[in-house]
Amino acid sequence: MSNNKKHVIPRAQYGRKRREFFHNEEREQRIEMERNARKHRAEKDEILAKNNEARVKDNLRKARIEKLTQEEIQQQRTLAAQRSDQKKHEKTVNPQNDSTVEANAQTSSEEPVNDGKVQHVETTNHTQNKLALNTTQSESNQNSDKCKSDKLDSMKTDDDHFYSEEAQQSRVNQYIEDENTDKAHTQNHKYKQSKAHASMKSGNGRSSDSFVDKVKSFFEEHWAKVLIVLAVILLIVLINAIFNNVDRNGTNKDSIFQSNNNEEKTYTTTMKSANSAIHSVVTVENDTGKHTSSAEKETQEAGKENELGSGVVYKKVDDSIFIITNAHVVGDKKEQKITYGNNDSTIGTVIGADKYSDIAVVKAKVKSGSDVKPIKMGDSSTLILGEPIIVVGNPLGVDFKGSVSEGIVSGLNRHVPVDIDKDKQYDVLMNAFQMDAPVNPGNSGGGVIDQHGKLIGIASLKIDMENVEGIAFAIPINDATSIAKQLEANGEVTYPNTGVKIANIKDLDDSARQSIHLPDDVNHGVVIGEVKENGLGEKSGLQKNDVIVELDGKEVEDNLRYRQIIFSHKDDLDTLPAKIYRDGKVKNIKLKLK
Repeated sequence: MSNNKKHVIPRAQYGRKRREFFHNEEREQRIEMERNARKHRAEKDEILAKNNEARVKDNLRKARIEKLTQEEIQQQRTLAAQRSDQKKHEKTVNPQNDSTVEANAQTSSEEPVNDGKVQHVETTNHTQNKLALNTTQSESNQNSDKCKSDKLDSMKTDDDHFYSEEAQQSRVNQYIEDENTDKAHTQNHKYKQSKAHASMKSGNGRSSDSFVDKVKSFFEEHWAKVLIVLAVILLIVLINAIFNNVDRNGTNKDSIFQSNNNEEKTYTTTMKSANSAIHSVVTVENDTGKHTSSAEKETQEAGKENELGSGVVYKKVDDSIFIITNAHVVGDKKEQKITYGNNDSTIGTVIGADKYSDIAVVKAKVKSGSDVKPIKMGDSSTLILGEPIIVVGNPLGVDFKGSVSEGIVSGLNRHVPVDIDKDKQYDVLMNAFQMDAPVNPGNSGGGVIDQHGKLIGIASLKIDMENVEGIAFAIPINDATSIAKQLEANGEVTYPNTGVKIANIKDLDDSARQSIHLPDDVNHGVVIGEVKENGLGEKSGLQKNDVIVELDGKEVEDNLRYRQIIFSHKDDLDTLPAKIYRDGKVKNIKLKLK
């Protein structure tokens, strides 16, 4: 450097072109493709714009032609109207001309000298009229041609501005104004017509309007009183309906299925079964003396607690009915008081009673025309656990006759121990099915009905213990009808008797067990105490101190089970296989029942 100045090298001497040293082919291709794409898009947009412009011009041209056509039609209508007005004007003028011509004709006939003048006047007038008409038509044609030429000139001059946005908006506004004007004219015309029509009927309209006004003014003035009157009427109707529907039981047997508005209630299967069964269930009392309250009877001493119950009519012959009930209901009395229908009563006779099955049959005569009828019989062998049932009976006697309780089958093939003679020792196992329907004193002997209204059992007993609820038992109808047939035929049921006295193994002490050489692992069965001479047991080979542990392929737990198995073969009296212990050894024998 010199003179304290920077030495600057001109840029042209050291400057380098960037592309010369940093050339990138890929970047150049990408830039070229983008440039071509922009160019292609611009061309496409230009073509699309031209197409749109051509389409718009074509549409506007069509619209302009249509508008011109409508204007020409309007002009022709205007010309036609002007011509009709001119003809009317000529018709108004022609009568004078005709009278003048007639007068002139008369004058010419009287004065032939003036004939030439009259003709001249007529031709002159006719020529003037033609000239005037031609002049008018030529002027109108010239005006129309002039309008057309002006419009064409304006179309040519304004063609450049026709597609502008302002021109399009002005045409749209003009079209809307024209449309609104037409609508206004139409509505004005309709309004005038309606007004004229209304004026023609003003007489009738005024009277109806005045009546409506009077009604409105009345309700506006007295609306509170009207509401009070309506409320009073509604209250009277409700009170009447309440008092008319208060417990009609006994007055009309169909009233429970009807309502005030004649709408039928849903008639369920349970309702149908119950209403059919109550005509087959009667009250059975073995006290035929003076009538006392059934509630009092139920609270009397225990010795008389079985004097009241229910029964089911299973057969009717002429005016006699056959009733199936419990043996513990009829007791040991031959005559029973039977209450049926609407508290009609009669004295029935006990045909037979069987204490082991707890079934009895009573025969009684009823009044002719009574609604008592035999019930439909079902099949207890087809019972299913959980099947819905109803119990129909007379809990506490006549006071609550025809009561219905609902439940299900809670158990099948139950063996219920029963104390027949009330000595606090069980005498027999009753074959029954379990149910949870409420059963009360007086329900004994009542019917257990299935969902089809058929009798499937006879209510017999329930477990009456503290903290125990809903455990009742019924005798299956198949067993009950089998006993009833034997009672009808013989008055009693004959059971097989093996002629042996038995005791329970579980009641023996150790010394007794050792004396009969019974193995320690045998804890159930019955031991033979005595064998009747020439009895079925002796004929079958049974001996004293034999222990029966199995009979008819069933385990014998105790004497109740032994008796139940023997009694179940009362009809067929088959010979039963038995398994016994004799002197500590197992032995199989055949036990004869006949």
